[in-house]
Amino acid sequence: MRKIAVLMSVGVAMVTFFSVQGQTSTNLIDIPTAKLLKKNHYSINFTFYQEGGLLVEGEAGLTEDFTIGASYGGTGVVGTRPLKGNPEPAFSLKYKLGEEGKNMSFSLTVGYEGQGYGKYYRQGNKIEINDEELTLTRSFYQINSKGFYLSLSKIIKDKVLEVHGGINHCLEDDPGRAGLAIFLGANLKVTPKIEAKLEYNNGFHKEIKYRDVFEGYSGPEKLLRKEGGEVNLGFSLQYTPGLSLELDFKDLSQRYSESGNRIFRITYFGEF
Repeated sequence: MRKIAVLMSVGVAMVTFFSVQGQTSTNLIDIPTAKLLKKNHYSINFTFYQEGGLLVEGEAGLTEDFTIGASYGGTGVVGTRPLKGNPEPAFSLKYKLGEEGKNMSFSLTVGYEGQGYGKYYRQGNKIEINDEELTLTRSFYQINSKGFYLSLSKIIKDKVLEVHGGINHCLEDDPGRAGLAIFLGANLKVTPKIEAKLEYNNGFHKEIKYRDVFEGYSGPEKLLRKEGGEVNLGFSLQYTPGLSLELDFKDLSQRYSESGNRIFRITYFGEF
């Protein structure tokens, strides 16, 4: 609780004391694009998700070619559920290898991202299934962190339509993760202030059965997660040059749940 409170306090302080400027998000919904923050610019992202979850992410552009970030969150932050923080803060690094229009026909970055999304399944936690209390034998996020990745982006038409793609290697102890996974996405400017986003994340991931992650499970064959990746759809509104509001409909491919997952994001941009 203290870590989440500290991150939120730092975020509010930065928004209050630094001048806000227009800037572009470096991720689509969950997947990384080849975009970086400009030098001396920052972003602070508050993501509200299922089970009263809140994830606070901050990024800063140290140079025109190098962006760093840190994040922390947990469930039960909003509502009446018990507070369960993520195991530790995560960090991210992103370096520009090439920029579209200068030395390449597309933008290319390499990076590392340790932050997963959604619920965190913690090793040793007990979960009740079919009136039986079972113990988790693995620790992993509902949506895996990227780990090490290579990402490219290309503008298709006058900055109205952009496409993105890449490969990544996740480092989490997820029994269903692929050695190398793919991600794809696109964003379309519907109006000067409204943007639509569509992405496919974690391609090649395998299914996870209950017996893969629960100690002593002997019930009927059942899946915790289906194979393949998540299809996510999002809509963002650039409310002011320094404030973006976003509604995302995640897991439309229903890997975890038949109802998917709806999240809300608030992102502040500024300069230091």
